[in-house]
Amino acid sequence: MSETVINAAPVGDEQESFVPSDVAVQFKAYMDAKGMSLSQAAQESGIAKGTLSAWLPGKYLGRTENVDEKAQKWLDSLRTRSQVRKLMPRDPAFIETPSAIIFRSVFEYAQTGPDIGLITGNAGVGKTVSAEAYRDETPNVWLMTADSSMRSPTAVLRELTEIVDAAEKRGPRMMASLIRRVQGTHGLIIVDEAQHLQTEAIDLLRTINDRAKIGLVFMGNEPLKGRIEGMSRDTSHAQIFSRIGMRKNRKQPQVKDTRAIFDAWGIADSKLFDLCRWIAGQPGGLRSMNKTLRYATMLAATDERTQITERDIQTAWGQLTNGELPSYAGRE
Repeated sequence: MSETVINAAPVGDEQESFVPSDVAVQFKAYMDAKGMSLSQAAQESGIAKGTLSAWLPGKYLGRTENVDEKAQKWLDSLRTRSQVRKLMPRDPAFIETPSAIIFRSVFEYAQTGPDIGLITGNAGVGKTVSAEAYRDETPNVWLMTADSSMRSPTAVLRELTEIVDAAEKRGPRMMASLIRRVQGTHGLIIVDEAQHLQTEAIDLLRTINDRAKIGLVFMGNEPLKGRIEGMSRDTSHAQIFSRIGMRKNRKQPQVKDTRAIFDAWGIADSKLFDLCRWIAGQPGGLRSMNKTLRYATMLAATDERTQITERDIQTAWGQLTNGELPSYAGRE
């Protein structure tokens, strides 16, 4: 009697045995663990949905090894990302630096007034994180970040109606709808990166402040300060300049700001402070310092160390900026 072949059948009623590859088995296990749909897996892995649907159960008729290779690269990248996440330290929670306290005073003044405030300074002095913290802990505060696509007052108005969730987000009734939404809230609108706005858009926001009796703060870089101050010489826009009740400018992070962030990272070697102060004085300010310390902490973690060294900071700076820290950094 001949041996019985598993899955074999008489001619005319053939059955196939479909065996997925080891990579396909791993791929499917990951999908199941994460609750991923076929569409989600296709989008994240870059493998066509139709290919996946046939490859996963072992029914793919094309070159299986090509799909295996692409899937394996994706699985490997997931493991790498997982390892990086484990090493990636969390930034310290919001630190109320001396500059952040100054920025808060502008927010509070404008909201209470209601009035218009102006905060200017180079990148990395803590304007945005201060605004986000104030928004998160204060009722009826809305933060809008302007960009180069907001070239017209209509574009600004459309963005604001979305942010405040006004009833009308399109059409000629947007302005009236927005004012009805914020009027009587004793709230505050903060406009970050306001240097991107045209003068007409700035005037539109002033009108909202005036008609809705709501606070307004413009935040941006140094050129914004020049633009606003220049309006005092232009009779057609002089009222914008004259309506600003409080102005604060921070060109660079203060030494006390740097110290507050440095201490929050829990760095034991106080000799590294001068090096961090130099980094905070470069373009990007405290933001660059934070990123450098985060990466330096990751480097220390890979060596199973809990404290960073000067070498870690030097390496982190080099990796992030593609340049070396100058020998005088932190020693001048």
